[in-house]
Amino acid sequence: MKTITFNTLNALYHYFGECENFIFLDSSKTDARNTRSLLFLDPLERLQFRYGDDERQFLEKIEKHQVQGCSIAGWFGYEFGYLLEQSLNRQVGLKVAEGEVLADLGVFSSHYTFDHRTGKTNFPAFANSTGHAAYQIDNIRLSITEEEYLQALQKILAYIEAGDTYQVNFTLKLFFDFCGSPESFYAALRHNQSVSYGSYIRWQDERIMSFSPELFFWKKGGEIMVRPMKGTMKRGRTIAEDELQRQKLRSDIKNQSENVMIVDLLRNDLGHLMHQLPEGEVKVDSLFDVETYETLLQMTSTIQARSAKSSLEKVSLYSLLQAMFPCGSVTGAPKIRTMEIINELEKQSRGVYTGAIGCLLPEGETIFNVPIRTIVLNGKSGEMGIGSGIVHDSDPRQEWQECLLKGHFLTQPQQRFQLIETILCHPEHGLFLLEDHLQRLHESARYFLFHCDCDEISTALKHRADELQNSAGRLRLVLEKDGTFQIDAQECEIPSSLELPQKPPLTKTDNYVGLSQQRIDSDSLWYYHKTTNRQMYNKTYAQAVENGLYDIVFENQDGLITEGCITNIFLYKDGVYRTPPSRDGLLPGVMRAHLLQHSQVPIKEQSLTVADLQQAEAIYLCNSVRGIVQVAFEQTS
Repeated sequence: MKTITFNTLNALYHYFGECENFIFLDSSKTDARNTRSLLFLDPLERLQFRYGDDERQFLEKIEKHQVQGCSIAGWFGYEFGYLLEQSLNRQVGLKVAEGEVLADLGVFSSHYTFDHRTGKTNFPAFANSTGHAAYQIDNIRLSITEEEYLQALQKILAYIEAGDTYQVNFTLKLFFDFCGSPESFYAALRHNQSVSYGSYIRWQDERIMSFSPELFFWKKGGEIMVRPMKGTMKRGRTIAEDELQRQKLRSDIKNQSENVMIVDLLRNDLGHLMHQLPEGEVKVDSLFDVETYETLLQMTSTIQARSAKSSLEKVSLYSLLQAMFPCGSVTGAPKIRTMEIINELEKQSRGVYTGAIGCLLPEGETIFNVPIRTIVLNGKSGEMGIGSGIVHDSDPRQEWQECLLKGHFLTQPQQRFQLIETILCHPEHGLFLLEDHLQRLHESARYFLFHCDCDEISTALKHRADELQNSAGRLRLVLEKDGTFQIDAQECEIPSSLELPQKPPLTKTDNYVGLSQQRIDSDSLWYYHKTTNRQMYNKTYAQAVENGLYDIVFENQDGLITEGCITNIFLYKDGVYRTPPSRDGLLPGVMRAHLLQHSQVPIKEQSLTVADLQQAEAIYLCNSVRGIVQVAFEQTS
């Protein structure tokens, strides 16, 4: 899949800062079905539904524009759903003031498309910007106190105990003050959240930024697809560990039961709609699929409703939303009773959060997501909804702490970083271990959700190598998240050795290695991937060189040797080489992997300590550019 490049985004952000009205439906994580990002500019009309208006007439007006060939995009607020259910109709007035906006959509003569499969686009050519201005978030506060939250959860648990509900998705809000560039704010959050259904909406001073991974429904032809999400698990440190976590999530009884509960709810919602249609059917296409996001593995299931195209096309938008809205994954089950409980216990209206954001396109295609991780900015004021699903064994104080942690999405965006590979261009061997470097780059790109075209990168590396004209060189590749990359080349010395000796020589080495006083945390994922997020290693290595050392080696939190700042380590004793296993907290170096697989001498992966360093007959450090160098251990106080 192709990605919208950094330069294109820069131009978009610059334009968004100047354009007063637009809707950008942003797919930064694509799949086989969702392959487009859509941009809506220059609205013909703005359709706002305010509490007190006629909801059926409002939806009919939207449909009329769609039939006439217009594109419609925008949002429905969560509370709009109360107006579609007769038994809930009166309750919405408890939260919503007369005239409050519950839906806001724009009508457009057409829309612009970026096709992630081909990279083709009809986006207008925008003037690029040189960078992003700063922004600042202050005065963050929750909409309710901890005591109020705990009291609400105790009432929810009592309702569950009484059999009124099985699960309640209880939400609250973070309020904050904002100043600076909203576009820079969006750019920072987008960089850390690769999602299929992101959006950036602006109407004058109001901006909505949503980073949702969850499809609500996709209606096209004779099909409606829904993909509810329920069930999460923390990611591992590597692709291999992710797979173990993925299997664990799929087989976890608690996560399975919560997922099935919501699947049954949505299947029932679709069933009410489809049983009225000839040949209508509802089928669960898949259960317990696991999707990968930056920090979490997320369980999802897919439900398909099918009917004759001509029959489904006659289903009104009112009937569709009445059957399905809001999505059961953000209410709980059973849906109607749980919505009553939510309305009783939540202090504020949710608004666009957990409602629906999306579009209605010409020819009848309609796509809406479930807006979670959603921020609303009004001038210098902002808010973000947070929440969780409460079940019978939920711990109220633990749920409160998790709500606080979810606020880190807003307050602690991850620092930008790039993936790097440094490759030796050898006069005899060419690009030394090129395929191994590309394989490691590809694995880390998969892990961090970077776009990576290894064929394009390989061609570019070989072209730069040709420019060195048979001189030894060092090529440094830097890969951005959007797939763009840069290659720097400079001449370097030819390594004196690319193989471990059968037996270390008796001559004394002039190269020394020290021990860092700072220990690393082997649970941190950053030690298992080669990225630009290595400030501590860079600083320590500079100090090592200044002190006349070849490198500095580290211990982890358990006192086990890991690696050097720029090298992996091998110890020789009793006729065997030993090197620390990667699980102890070290980068699986390309040269290290090559030696483990192809060396003619025996090598064992084994946890090592400082005592092993002191007792070793010989110590070797290696990387794929400098080769293999023998060192002596210099104990520091």
